[in-house]
Amino acid sequence: MLKKAFAALTATALAVGMLAGCTDSQSSSSNGSGDSKEKNGIVTITTVRTLKDDTKFREGEDLNNNPITRWSEKELGIKWKTLWTAPNDEQYHNKIRLALSSGQKLPDVFKVSDGQLINDLIRSGKVMPVDEAIEKYASPRLKKIYEQFPEAFYPATVDGKRYGIPRFSGGNGSDSLLWIRKDWLDKLGLQPPKTIEDLEKIMDAFVNKDPDGNGKKDTIGLTLASKNGLATWLADGSFIFGAYGNYEPGSWSKGEDGKLVYGSVQPSMKKALAKLNEWYEKGYLDKEVGILDEQTAIKSFVAGKSGIISAPPWAAGWPITDALKNNPGAVVEPYPLPSGPDGKIGRRGEGLVTGMFLFSKDFKHMDKFFQYLDEAYAYVYNDSKYFKYGLAEGYDYVMKNGKPVYDDKEIPGGRLDPGAYFITEAIPTVPYMLYDLVEELYTTKRQPKNAYEYTRIVSLGESFMKAATIVNQQNQYRIENEFTGPPTKTMQKRGEFLTKMERETFANIIYGRAPLSAFDDFVKKWEESGGKEITKEVNEWYQSVKGAK
Repeated sequence: MLKKAFAALTATALAVGMLAGCTDSQSSSSNGSGDSKEKNGIVTITTVRTLKDDTKFREGEDLNNNPITRWSEKELGIKWKTLWTAPNDEQYHNKIRLALSSGQKLPDVFKVSDGQLINDLIRSGKVMPVDEAIEKYASPRLKKIYEQFPEAFYPATVDGKRYGIPRFSGGNGSDSLLWIRKDWLDKLGLQPPKTIEDLEKIMDAFVNKDPDGNGKKDTIGLTLASKNGLATWLADGSFIFGAYGNYEPGSWSKGEDGKLVYGSVQPSMKKALAKLNEWYEKGYLDKEVGILDEQTAIKSFVAGKSGIISAPPWAAGWPITDALKNNPGAVVEPYPLPSGPDGKIGRRGEGLVTGMFLFSKDFKHMDKFFQYLDEAYAYVYNDSKYFKYGLAEGYDYVMKNGKPVYDDKEIPGGRLDPGAYFITEAIPTVPYMLYDLVEELYTTKRQPKNAYEYTRIVSLGESFMKAATIVNQQNQYRIENEFTGPPTKTMQKRGEFLTKMERETFANIIYGRAPLSAFDDFVKKWEESGGKEITKEVNEWYQSVKGAK
C-alpha cells in the first residue's frame, strides 16, 4: 500500500513577532498551551491547525463556533478550542517547532505532516504512544481501517510503538491520467493513444499540423513540469517512466530482493530519459521544460498551446476549466495512461496519508477523540445518526417539501463546506473509497443518496467522474513510495547535494547538453556521495517499522 514520504522542511526559527502574525481571532493563549478539561460533563480539547483562505464561514462564525463544533459539544460532549491557526504548512510547522524548542506545552491534539518534526516530537517525550488507546477506544470501524492500512502508521512509528493516528488521503485521489484536446484529435483525424508509440504520433501532429489553425508552428505536444522532479502532482511525467519500468524518480520502491531501492538510479530511468530527449529534440516539449514547475508548466495548456497534460481527476475543475474558458470551442477529455514498448504502464501514486495526529502526553480523553472521529467517518459510510442528509442544513443542503436539496443556488448565502470545520480539515477519507464510489455512480448512473455523494462527486461534473473512474480502473499500475520516515542522517548531510545533482543530470540529458551515458556517471557518483549509505539507512528504517504492531 502506498505511503507518502513527508517533506522535511528546514525549520528555521522565525522571529516571535512574525509568528504572532500567523495567529488569528481563535488565539486565546500566548504560549499555545492548553490541557483538556472537563466541566459539567463537557470535555474541552485544545488543538491548532492550518486555515487556508478557501475555508469560509457564515457571518459571526469561526473555527470555535460553527455547526460542527456546536454539534460536537451538544451531541458528544466535546468542546473544541482552536488556540491558533497558520495560513500554510510551513508557518504551521515552524510554530510547532518553536513551541517544542522553547518548552511550551503542546495542544491536546494536532496534525503534523513534516516527517522530521514528527520524529523530533516523538523523541522529545512530549507526545504519547497510541497503541493502547486504539485497542481500548477505537471503534470496530476504525480498527478495521487501521488494520487494512498498517503502513499508514509508519511515519509515526518509533522503536515498535505507534505515536500517531493517520489523517488519510484519498489513496489515489491525486493519481494522474491523460487529459487531451479532443477537438484537436478530431480535427486531425486521430484516435486516443493506447501506447507510447500512439502518443508520439499524436504529439507529432499537434506540433506539425497546426491544430489550433492559426497558421503558425507554435504548439507543443505535452505539457510537462520538471523543476521539482519529473514525477509530480500536476503536469506529471511519471507515466513516461512507468512505461519503461517499475520505478519512479524520487521514490523508494521494493527491488527484486524485497529491499527498498531508489527509483532515480534504476536502469529503467535511462530509457525514459532517452525518450524525453528525443521528444525535446522533436519539439514535443516546451523549450524551457527544465525550469518549469507545476504552476508555470500548465500555462501552455491553459493558453491553448499544448494538447496533452497528465494530471489528476480534480484537474477537471482546475486547470482544465481555465483552458476551456480561454479557448472557445475547446474540448478536453480524460484518457487512460498509455503502455510502453513492453506493455508496461505505471504512474506515481498519491501518498497514503497527509499527516499524523499527535497527542500531548498529558491528554486524558482519547476515548472522546475516537468517538468524534468515528462519527465523522459514519457520515462517509452513510450510516450516521446525526448527518442523514448532509452535515448542516443551510450549509451543504436545504430541506424543501420534506426533501433535501443540494443545489448551491437553493441554499441561502450559497453552499459552504462544513467538512472543513472538522479537526481533519475536510471530511475524513478512507484510501480508495471515494473513487470506488465515483466509479459506481458513474457506471450505474444512479442518483446520489446524500450530500456527501452530491458535493464530493456528482456536483464536480461528468468529466471529473469519468476521469476518476479511469484512474480507479488503472490502480494496478500505481508505483508506490515506500519510504515515509524522517530524513536519515546521511540524507540530512548529503540529500540536498544529491537531489541537485540528480535534477541537473536529468535536465542536461533531456536538453541534449549531456550524452545518455551521463546517467551512468550520475549513478556511480550518487552511490559514492552518500547514496549507498542512504539506501542502507532507509532499509534499516523500513525493517524497524515493518515489525511494529
